[in-house]
Amino acid sequence: MNQLQFWANWQKPTRILYLFSLSILVISLIIFGIAYFRGLENVIHWDVLSELNDLPVVLDQFKVSPDETLTIPAKAITVTEQFVASSMAINTVGNYIFLGLFVIGFLLILSALSAVNRFWYLIFMGSVILLIVTFNFGLIFNLANNYLNVGLIVLYVGSSYFFHAFRPDIDILKRFGTFIFITVLLGIGIYKFSSVSHPFLLLASYRTAGAMLLSIGFTFLISYEIVNVFLFISTSTKSDQPLNNFLIISIIYLANVLLTFLNNNKIIDWNMIYLSPFLLLIISSILGIWGFRSRRNLSASIMDFEESGAFIYVGLAIITLATCGLSFATANDPMTEALEDAITYSHLAMGIMFLGYVLVNFSGLFKQNLEVHKVVFKPLKFPVWMFQILAVIVIASLLVLKDFFPVKQASAAFYNGLGDYYTTEKDYKFAEVEYKLALAYEHRNHKTNYALASLSLTQGDNETAGVYFRQALAKNPSAYSYEALSRSLFDAKSFFDAIFTLKEGLQKFPKSGELQNNLAYLYNKSNLPDSTVIYYEMAVKNAKKSEVPASNLLAFWATNGKNSTAKDILSKTENIAYNSFQGNKLALKLVAQSTENTETEVPPLSKGNVSDFAWIYNYALAQKSQGDTLSLRKLAEEEGNEEYAEDLSFANMIQDYYKGDKLLAFQNLQMWSNADSTDKKGKYFGLLLNTFLKKEALSNTKTPDFKSIKEAEQVLKQFPLHETVVEKAVNLYNQNKQPEKAYDVVMRAISWRKDSPKLYEIYITQAQNIGMKEYANDGLAILQKLSPTDYQRFLPTYQAKQQSIEKASAGFQ
Repeated sequence: MNQLQFWANWQKPTRILYLFSLSILVISLIIFGIAYFRGLENVIHWDVLSELNDLPVVLDQFKVSPDETLTIPAKAITVTEQFVASSMAINTVGNYIFLGLFVIGFLLILSALSAVNRFWYLIFMGSVILLIVTFNFGLIFNLANNYLNVGLIVLYVGSSYFFHAFRPDIDILKRFGTFIFITVLLGIGIYKFSSVSHPFLLLASYRTAGAMLLSIGFTFLISYEIVNVFLFISTSTKSDQPLNNFLIISIIYLANVLLTFLNNNKIIDWNMIYLSPFLLLIISSILGIWGFRSRRNLSASIMDFEESGAFIYVGLAIITLATCGLSFATANDPMTEALEDAITYSHLAMGIMFLGYVLVNFSGLFKQNLEVHKVVFKPLKFPVWMFQILAVIVIASLLVLKDFFPVKQASAAFYNGLGDYYTTEKDYKFAEVEYKLALAYEHRNHKTNYALASLSLTQGDNETAGVYFRQALAKNPSAYSYEALSRSLFDAKSFFDAIFTLKEGLQKFPKSGELQNNLAYLYNKSNLPDSTVIYYEMAVKNAKKSEVPASNLLAFWATNGKNSTAKDILSKTENIAYNSFQGNKLALKLVAQSTENTETEVPPLSKGNVSDFAWIYNYALAQKSQGDTLSLRKLAEEEGNEEYAEDLSFANMIQDYYKGDKLLAFQNLQMWSNADSTDKKGKYFGLLLNTFLKKEALSNTKTPDFKSIKEAEQVLKQFPLHETVVEKAVNLYNQNKQPEKAYDVVMRAISWRKDSPKLYEIYITQAQNIGMKEYANDGLAILQKLSPTDYQRFLPTYQAKQQSIEKASAGFQ
C-alpha cells in the first residue's frame, strides 16, 4: 500500500494538493467518458416533424327504412411523424468545462515549474509565455496592442519567478492558491469588461491548438507504460521463462496496436474489434501515475518528483483528457482523429522501441531470472532517451508518408473551434470563413461539412446545404447526415433519390430506427404498403423513441385498414403514453366504429402542438356521446390556435349535438353552410345538417321524464325536436304560467322540423293560447299543405279552441 499510495508520506500541503489534482483527473476521466459515449449526440439530436392528415370516417349511422341506412360522415385526424436531424448545435457547456479543466491543469504545471532546475525553468517559462500569448486576450477587449499580454506575463511568470528565485520555501499548495486567485480576478475582469458576448468561449476556441500540442507531448511521454507493465508482470511473478512471457504479451499487444493503426489509416478494413486509442490513453495515463514515479531518477537533475514531477504529470493528464473530451463534446472529428493518430503513432513506435530497449539492455538479466522491472530505468548499455529519439524519427517518417495529414487535421480542428465561436456570436459570415479554412485542410471531415450545411439552412439555402450534407458522408458518415441529405433531396422534389439515400444510410447503419422510420414514411408516400409496414415495425424495435414509429403504424392502419382490420389492430395494440400515439389510436377507433368508452385524460392544447390537437379532436369525436364535454370553443378562440380553430369548432359542434345543445349545433352548421354554399365544405355542412335533422325526425329514443322547468330545459337541449318532449315542455310552461316560453320552445322546434304535423298542431294551439291568431292561421295553412289528413283531423280541435277564445273575449267585454 505504501508503494501504491506513495503520496501518503508527503508533507501535508503537498499531499492535499496532489489528492485534489487526482480528484480533478478522475472528474476529467468521467467527463471524457460521458462525451465519448454520447458522440454526435453532444451537438446533434433527432427532432420529430409531425404532419396532420385528414381521414374520412363514419361518425354515426341510422336506418331510414329497412333497406336504407344513412351515415353521418366526418373526418378523423392522424399524425404521421418523421425523425429530423437537427442543425449542429454549439456545445458551449463542453467548451466551458474544457476551459476550466485546462486552466486547472495549466496552473498545476505552472505551480510545479517554479521548483525545477534553473536552466530548465527558463526553458519551460519560455513555453509558458508562448502559451499565454496564444490565449489572445486582446481579442476579448478589442485591443490591437500587446499590453494586456505583457501584463499577464508579468502576473503569472513574475509570480512564478518570485517563488522560484526568492521564496522556494513556500509550499506548492500556496503557490497554486496564488495562481488561482490571479486567475479568478482575471475571470471577473473578463466577465465584467469584455467587449464580446461569449469571451470564455473565445478563450476556449483559441486554446485548442495549445491543448493539442500539450496532449500530444503527454501521449508520447506515457506511450510505453503498458509495455512497462507487461515487463513488471513477467519479471515479478518468478516465472521460469520471463523473457518469453514478456515477448509474447508485448508482441500480441503491439500487433493489436498495429492493426488499430492500419485501420485508422484506412489501410485495412477487417471485420474485427480494434483497440480504442483512447482506451490505450486512459490505461497509460493511470499506469503513468506510478510509472512516472518509477523513472524519477531520469529527471532527478531537472526536477524533484514530489515538488514538481507529480504535479506536472497530473496537470498534463488533466489537459489531455479535457482535450480529448472536447473533441467528442463538439463532434470535432478532425481533432478526434488527430489525437487518435498521436496515440497510435506514439504507442506503436515507442512501444516497439521500448521493447528493443529492454532486450538490448537487460537480456542477460532475463536469463538470470532477475526482477528486471526494478532496474529497467538504469540501463546497462544504451539510455532510454536514445530509443525515444528513434521513436520520434519513426513518427516523423510516418507523418511524411501521410503527407502530414494528422497535422492538417489538427489545423482543421482549430478552425472548427473558431467557426463554432462565430456561429455562437451569430456572425455567420466569419463562421463560414473559419469553417471553409477548416475544409481547406481536411475537406472530408464530418464536423465542418455538417456545420456549413447547418449555416446554409439557417440562411435558407437548402441546395447548398444538400451539397455539404453529401460531403459529410465522404469519410465519417452519420445517420444524421443521411437523413439531412434525404430531406434536402425530398424538398428539392427528388423523391426517389431521397429513398435511395435512406437505403444507402441503412446499409451503413442497419440498426438506425430513425432512418427506418423515415424510409417507411417515403414508402407510404409511394403506395408501397408492405414495405411501409416492414420498416415501421423494424423502427419500433430500433428507434430510441420507439413511440414515434409505433404511432405511425397506427396512422397507417387507420388510413389503409378496413373496419375489421382496425378492430383487430386495436385489440392487439399496447397503450403508449405518447400524444401522437393516443391521437392515432382514437383515429383507429373511429375507423373501427368502436363504441367502447375510452377513459383517458386529454392534454392541454399547447400552442402549435399538432399531436395535442389530434388527440383532443379525435377524442371529442370518438367520445361524442360519452365522457366529459371539452371546452373546445374556448380553445378555438385562444391566441395561437388559429390554425386549429375551424376543426376545433367542428368537434365542439359534434359535442353539442351528441351531449350538449343540439339547437346550437344546428345553428352553427347552418351558418357554416350559408357562408359559402358553393364551397365543398359549405355543401358538406348543409348535407350534415339535413342528415342530423332527418335523424331527429326518425328518432324513437326513449326520452327522460321531467317535472320541473329546470329539468325541462336540460332535456330540451338534447331533444329539442322530439314531439313528445316538446309537447310535455309546452304543457309544463303553460302550467307554470309561462306561455311565451312555451311558444318559443315549439317555435324553435318547427323552425328546424318543418315536416312534423304534430309540432305544427302544438304550435297552432300555443299561438292561440297567447292570442296570436294570425300566426295560428298561418300555421294551420302550412299544416293543410303538409298533411291534409292531419289537417282534417285537427281542424275541429282548432275551431273549438278558437270559439272558446272568442267567447271568453266576448264575456270579458
